Amino acid sequence: MPADDDRGPGLGAQFGRTRASFSRLLRAHVALARAEIGEIMGQLKMLAALAGVVFVLALLIGNLLYIGGFLFVGEWLFGSIGWGLAHGTLLGVAIIVALALGILGAGRGSAATSLLIAVVLSVLLAWVMGSNIAYNASASVAGQLVSPLNGAGVVAGLSGAVVGVVIFAMLLWRVARGTGVLVGVVLGAVIGGILGWLIGGAPWTWPPAFGLAITAGLMAWPILNVIIAWPRLDPAERFARLKPQQSIEAANETRAWLEEQWRNRRPTPGRK
Repeated sequence: MPADDDRGPGLGAQFGRTRASFSRLLRAHVALARAEIGEIMGQLKMLAALAGVVFVLALLIGNLLYIGGFLFVGEWLFGSIGWGLAHGTLLGVAIIVALALGILGAGRGSAATSLLIAVVLSVLLAWVMGSNIAYNASASVAGQLVSPLNGAGVVAGLSGAVVGVVIFAMLLWRVARGTGVLVGVVLGAVIGGILGWLIGGAPWTWPPAFGLAITAGLMAWPILNVIIAWPRLDPAERFARLKPQQSIEAANETRAWLEEQWRNRRPTPGRK
């Protein structure tokens, strides 16, 4: 019989060696995977950092073009960077108002209609001021009046207040009926008087006339947008669309059916 030392390793020893080899192989794979994942994460971090730099630079360029573009156009066309600052700010406010109304459920028609009205208003206002029709008319009327209404600015301010009262009362009546009329009278008198004094109180040249006309149009756009969209706004209906109503109703119907089936099949006392 062969000696015990000549025998091969037992089953337990072979299993232990196999398990140890498998463990070493598994650890090697895990280490390799960790190394590769670490390298991939490093690459991803580098790509994310580069993408972040690109985004920041694109944002800075966009701000530079928006702000600098408006300031340049204001100085180039209208003679002052103040016009560019006003136009850029008012345009941003108008777009914010349009987007906010869209969130609340306003259609695109109200924004487009109010923009069209504001453009027409700007063109008419620029023509009235640039041609000095309003100033010439105010000066002519003031020349025929006795003190204290003997200034073109006073006549233009009063005329603007009257027109403003009529326009604002009609517009705000659409929003709040009787209360809107009272608010419209006050706002119309104040805003209309100021605009009337600016438009017809002194002679204008074409560049500032265009600058003020565009400013007035950009101010009118969000106001008209709110006035046109307000009566048809229904935020409850707008946000109700975000609720999965059909799924909820189907689930309720299924639950009711299951409850009915359970009641029908549940054994009752005295029934076998």
